[in-house]
Amino acid sequence: MAMLPINHVSYGSTGGGAAIAAHRLHLACLGQGLASQMTVVEGPQAEHIAPFRRSKSLRRTLQREWARHLRKKYAATQVAGLASLAVARSGLADHLNRQAPQITHLHWVNSDMISIPEIGRIRRPVVWTLHDMWAFCGAEHYTEAEGWRSGYADSTQRGFDINRWVWTRKRRHWISPFQIVCPSNWLASCVRESALMRDWPVRCIPNAIDTDLWRPLDKAAARSGLNLPHDAPMVVFGAMGGDGDPRKGFTYLKEAMMRVHARFPDLHAIVFGSEGQSDGFPFPVHFTGPVNDTAQLQRIYSAADVFALPSRQDNLPNTGVEALACGVPIAGFAIGGLTDLVPDPQVGHLARPFDEANLAEGIGAILESRNSEAGLAMSAAARRHAEQSYAAPVIAAQYAELYQDVLAR
Repeated sequence: MAMLPINHVSYGSTGGGAAIAAHRLHLACLGQGLASQMTVVEGPQAEHIAPFRRSKSLRRTLQREWARHLRKKYAATQVAGLASLAVARSGLADHLNRQAPQITHLHWVNSDMISIPEIGRIRRPVVWTLHDMWAFCGAEHYTEAEGWRSGYADSTQRGFDINRWVWTRKRRHWISPFQIVCPSNWLASCVRESALMRDWPVRCIPNAIDTDLWRPLDKAAARSGLNLPHDAPMVVFGAMGGDGDPRKGFTYLKEAMMRVHARFPDLHAIVFGSEGQSDGFPFPVHFTGPVNDTAQLQRIYSAADVFALPSRQDNLPNTGVEALACGVPIAGFAIGGLTDLVPDPQVGHLARPFDEANLAEGIGAILESRNSEAGLAMSAAARRHAEQSYAAPVIAAQYAELYQDVLAR
């Protein structure tokens, strides 16, 4: 069966983790000879990337104002973290339906890119890669509550329940199941256990990375380029959304690092993506601020002995895939997609959730072996895991097979 063109529909092609993952998959598809393009609201213009201009109608304006009112009155107290209602009609479904036959591949489509009813009106084969939990939840993007398992039927929320309302709209408008893809086995299991999508087809395909571009650099050269000491034990942490998001677990890392410092007095840490200050730490912490340059990020990863990922909840963070591609072992908690990133002790350490002492033990063990044959073997295993599990050709081939299956159905 002839393959249709693929249109990756994403709010952006740069910036957030979901946008970066969507763009990397688009490039991976092009690299494998697939006809691929992107439709985005934000991001730099480039070949094969088409901008979508959302409707400016009075109806949309009123819908956005209504959604703003609902978020302020209800979501602010009922949703921890980001909340999306997807109320305002943008015209995206009509835009996609007017195009030539294609596979519509949805990614992160919030921030009023498309409304819930419009998603249900797409008349094209749909593949939807989930980058968080929103598609099968209510207004929540991530949650530790489990209302999504029952469709919020067991909610104890008094009065108007914003999650139940958003979830009910999804159930009403999404009649025909889409092909769901999850980058982590954890998120795929959530889909299969959800009241909304438990009968929908779901497959686990990880995020792609160009392992020819993302590769280990010489550690001494990387540290010289960053003005870091050559011999100090070095831990790196990525806070791309800032270090204030409780889901990213920075408070756990701070406590664990205090314990590590007691074992390694010459400890250093690098935190990229945050403008934080090193006040309160008894060891040097180098805050780099936001880093958008691939070469600079490669130097940061390659300068480190271990990459810390202390998340409370996470799908398959790009930072973890990047660290592995640069040959850096990972230390984190055994939650979510981290169990995919660290499938065995050869590539890192998974601590008991959320045991800072156990996390510190794992970081310390990796630092202890950093200049030994065991450390070199761990670095090589991390790199090998990235090449086998996340390399762009590997992931593009899995998606090509999936697209053919979708067309056959």
